[in-house]
Amino acid sequence: MHILAAELEDLPSGLRAVLDYWDELRRARKAPAWSEVDMMRFPARLLPTTMIVDVHEPLEDSVFRYWGSRLSEIHGEDMTARCPYDLQPYEFGQQLLRDHRAVVENKRPLAWHYSFLASGGYMHSHSVLRLPLSNDDDSVHHIIVVVDFSREALELMHRKQETYAGIVSRK
Repeated sequence: MHILAAELEDLPSGLRAVLDYWDELRRARKAPAWSEVDMMRFPARLLPTTMIVDVHEPLEDSVFRYWGSRLSEIHGEDMTARCPYDLQPYEFGQQLLRDHRAVVENKRPLAWHYSFLASGGYMHSHSVLRLPLSNDDDSVHHIIVVVDFSREALELMHRKQETYAGIVSRK
């Protein structure tokens, strides 16, 4: 598995549109509430690769509230109402736990680029944006996760690869 931390200003246009919508909802707060989000405002092509995580304490008990339909093809199973950190391979699930912990602790949007061997044995690469949601403007209660594996996302990642901080490589 290869992971690149991405700067928010380097997002492909679809993820940028979701971030702009989140920021519009947020106003002066740390994060909007789940009840304010209208996923129909997301670019339609990203809905099948969108997830909503219900954050629990401890974080390891969190579950997917929403699991986009295309994700079942990529991962080989429907993870609705299941724990994100159970995704395979094991290292991938543990990376998600670290990434979700970073969103919960920092209480701000974060983005990455992943490349990994997907179900079916093919190499899968995508950009991902994670956005915190808060019901009390303090704790993170949900995380919106939007995946973009468009040509634009891949080309942008390749152009910016040398400038990304924190390249991590896992076997």
